Amino acid sequence: MELIRTWILTVTVSALIIAAAEALMPEGAVKKVGKLTGGLILVLGILQPLVSMDYQDLYDMVNTLPAGSIRQESLAEAAADPMKGIIEEELGAYIVDKGAELGLDCTAQVECAAGEEGVPTPQRVTVSGPFTQSQKERLIQWITEDLGIPREYQIYISEETP
Repeated sequence: MELIRTWILTVTVSALIIAAAEALMPEGAVKKVGKLTGGLILVLGILQPLVSMDYQDLYDMVNTLPAGSIRQESLAEAAADPMKGIIEEELGAYIVDKGAELGLDCTAQVECAAGEEGVPTPQRVTVSGPFTQSQKERLIQWITEDLGIPREYQIYISEETP
């Protein structure tokens, strides 16, 4: 707290001295140079705490924050959440489109989990709709090959044709 008070006092006194010096300067080139010099001195006074700061202490302080504080992992998870939702929606629509190519009128829900480097990858899919066993087998094969979701993580809910 003492450091902040000293810094504010230094900047304030510097600003007052610079303002007084500028008021006493004659008009013309001398005043322009004086204003430039005064501005540079004031900027240096404002930035002085950053220049003299011990960054190792700051690093140690950040790393000793409680577990509930923001950490790099939680930031990565927060960034991946919107991406996860988009990937799930897009893959669901992709499966529905592929089903339509096979003559199916189905819905698909994809669940993603963090894969390599935190990037969401498809882990499980639930497909529902009226389909025959052969259509189901072709869809299982396609999802396994193209999306890499193993057969045991593919759930199919057969619905009656309306």
